[in-house]
Amino acid sequence: MAVTTSPATTGRLPLTRGRRAALAVGVPVCLVLVAVTGLDLVAMFGQGSFPVNYTAPASAKSLTLADAGGQVLVFGTHAGPATAEVAGTAHYSLVRPRITERADGRGATVGYQCASPVGNCELDATVTVPATMPVSVSTDGGNAKVFGTAGPVSLSTGGGDLSARQVTGPLGLSTSGGNISGTGIGAATVTASSGGGNIEIVFTSVPADVRVSTSGGNITLVLPAGHAQYDVTTHTDGGSVSNKLAVNSSSAHVISATSGGGDITLTQQ
Repeated sequence: MAVTTSPATTGRLPLTRGRRAALAVGVPVCLVLVAVTGLDLVAMFGQGSFPVNYTAPASAKSLTLADAGGQVLVFGTHAGPATAEVAGTAHYSLVRPRITERADGRGATVGYQCASPVGNCELDATVTVPATMPVSVSTDGGNAKVFGTAGPVSLSTGGGDLSARQVTGPLGLSTSGGNISGTGIGAATVTASSGGGNIEIVFTSVPADVRVSTSGGNITLVLPAGHAQYDVTTHTDGGSVSNKLAVNSSSAHVISATSGGGDITLTQQ
């Protein structure tokens, strides 16, 4: 006697058009996820590091450092080398990164380029420059600090914190989401922007032009005690504003503070 079986009894499901579409999309996605996970595991165990030392030629009048994501300290020296130096440790996974160096009579540029899309890749560096030399530093995600400079300084990060101490030259600070802090700031011109962190800057002398903004954090500016007047502009979408400075719209000392939702505090020491 012949016995027939149905899909229900054999456990096999019919390959419908919907199931074919799910397989066509799902299988490649799963393969990609497996490959990425495998690369991450390999990168985890394939990490390396090496020292980095660069001295700019004496003819270089400025220094630019483009980092892939490490921690950077900028140090201005009044009695050190007459040239700029970059020293630190490079960290990478799988493939050794590329360091580029270019210099001419105008300035020196150091770049750190990652060769692998996965794993750890960053340059933790200390940048030492003559105090008055212009410096520009960018890092994709690490923290950056500047200390003791008198020339123009620009620091930017993809999301880390930025801090400045005892800086007297023009100062520009930009982070996609970290906090910004400044103490002992004697710069006449300061710009600071954050994608959402707090901004707090303490000045030692009356600035000429201060412009700070954050998408959502608090802003605190502490100005020197005295009788200086300021042309003040403030705006916040949701926080409160406390201004204890003397306001004069004709003043040459301009302060602009904007927050997407945090509190704004302007006060004197």
